[in-house]
Amino acid sequence: MKKLIGVLAIAGLSVALVGCGNQNMQSSSNTAKTNSEASSNQNTTNNTSSSSESHHDSSLWNNQKNEQLASFMQKWGPTMHQSYEQYDGQNELKVSTGITYPDGLSKELVEGQSGLIGWAPSGKGDYEYNVVAIYNHDGTEPPLPNRITYFFAFHNGKPVVLVDQSNNGDPDCHPTTNTDLESNFERIANQ
Repeated sequence: MKKLIGVLAIAGLSVALVGCGNQNMQSSSNTAKTNSEASSNQNTTNNTSSSSESHHDSSLWNNQKNEQLASFMQKWGPTMHQSYEQYDGQNELKVSTGITYPDGLSKELVEGQSGLIGWAPSGKGDYEYNVVAIYNHDGTEPPLPNRITYFFAFHNGKPVVLVDQSNNGDPDCHPTTNTDLESNFERIANQ
């Protein structure tokens, strides 16, 4: 009988120790899980703030660059015997062919391909060509209507100037061959 009481006491003690051990393991597991979640939340907070900082810093275009481009275009236009109207970011820019921008960008082809160009004031967007500025000159010499519309854009993060001089059919732009315009936009964009 003493042996049976001894065995039962050892068995009871074993069950009690195993139960305490499990509770300690669960407590450790819960503590580790809580620490892991806290660390994860802190990382998420850090990633969010660094992400928003890098997004803020990663803008390719800003108001200062826009003003520099406007100043350049005011000086450059007369050298070409032209005056250019700028899309101001709020009021639509209507060209002599009847197209209004920036909405007209949805119909604008780039070297015959559709859906590649769109308005993206920061220079970063969902398009192949993210347009940051639009300038237009409506000609007065026949054949009318005629226009020269420049789209200052970023293609794969690099500045590019597209020009559209179409006067009937689908609007279709292509990279400008005017090296003065291209190099000055690149200079302003890279400041």
